[in-house]
Amino acid sequence: MKTIAKTLAFTILAGGLVGCNGVNESQDRNDNDVRPIGYYTNEGDNRGDLDRGSGFISDMADRDTKDHTSTYHEDYDGALAERIANKVNDIRGVDDAHVILEDNNVIVGVDTKENKKEELTKKVRETAAKMAPDRDVKVVSDQEIVDRIENVDNDLRDGRAYTEVETDVRGIMGDIVDAGSNLGNAIKRPFENNR
Repeated sequence: MKTIAKTLAFTILAGGLVGCNGVNESQDRNDNDVRPIGYYTNEGDNRGDLDRGSGFISDMADRDTKDHTSTYHEDYDGALAERIANKVNDIRGVDDAHVILEDNNVIVGVDTKENKKEELTKKVRETAAKMAPDRDVKVVSDQEIVDRIENVDNDLRDGRAYTEVETDVRGIMGDIVDAGSNLGNAIKRPFENNR
């Protein structure tokens, strides 16, 4: 029985070594049988940058618009929206602002920890009205609506056409109009328009 066990062990070892010959092709650096294939272009992605180091999964997960150049769709006046947002961000008490242009309206979502929201809202409205005198300015500081405005603004900054987010914008406008001056009641359907 010991002889059979030794023979079996020797056969298994010998069989394992049969695959090992003198040349290990997996470590041969000059073997050009398989070449890595990459698809590169001189054009940037839809945001205008050449961020080849991250990959598309990182790009999809990255919603921070401050690390890349905004590329609005050609049918949307993104330059005006961005100028208004930058000017509003310079107002003391505003932590972050996002702007959406909708027909003759300017919707400004203001993220703030300021206690005097009415005074801040008035300053923001005046600042935006100077930059877009022919449009009606709506200023919102309710966090849930501001988050919805930010999501739409980020989609627009990433090059999506306005028609793709129009339903969301109309829902936001409807909530603002329905709420009137009491924006605390504006969240009647927070997820209906943001899918």
